[in-house]
Amino acid sequence: MASVQKFTEKAVVNELRHIERKIINSQNKDIDRTKTHLNYSLIPQRELSSYEYFKKRKSELSCYNRADVKVLAGWVVTAPKELPVEQQKIFFQTVHMFLAERYGIQNIVESIVHKDESQAHLHLLFLPVTKDKKNGGEKICANEVITRNDLRTFHPDLQRYLKAHGVNATVQSGITKKQGGNRTVKTLKLGRTRERDERMISR
Repeated sequence: MASVQKFTEKAVVNELRHIERKIINSQNKDIDRTKTHLNYSLIPQRELSSYEYFKKRKSELSCYNRADVKVLAGWVVTAPKELPVEQQKIFFQTVHMFLAERYGIQNIVESIVHKDESQAHLHLLFLPVTKDKKNGGEKICANEVITRNDLRTFHPDLQRYLKAHGVNATVQSGITKKQGGNRTVKTLKLGRTRERDERMISR
């Protein structure tokens, strides 16, 4: 299961702080701080912080100077429940490679695996960059990068990529379509919370 979100520049710092676990009193009650040390980044070591890298890469691109412009996008990809724990790392590394190829490795700001919540998942944040056909060069335009076609083909493309790289994991099971398409991260977390509460009630 995967979901995508878009962020304005005002939200960038908080989103990075959230996935890097730099918010001490997070509102996310699913976080188990005793397991946060198990989280890991898939980004090679940089001399810049993730936010400094974001600003540097953004400065190289054309972008409308409006507060409502979505300058950052993020995919959250959850490990399939049937995937053995010992295979999760190769799964997330392969998903990371898939996203890097799809959106450009130079546009990836952060890529972190969270193992301190109910289900292990990857957060990958990137600048939605595309060619600037009018003025030349490249521009930030989330609407041209994360299109309906991008969303429609995401799961089948990822499934083929995993298979081609020898990763036996099912991400295209038909569940997403039955649930009405890709859901927001908030909706996914609410669903997991309900499932947990139902299990506790049934005990």
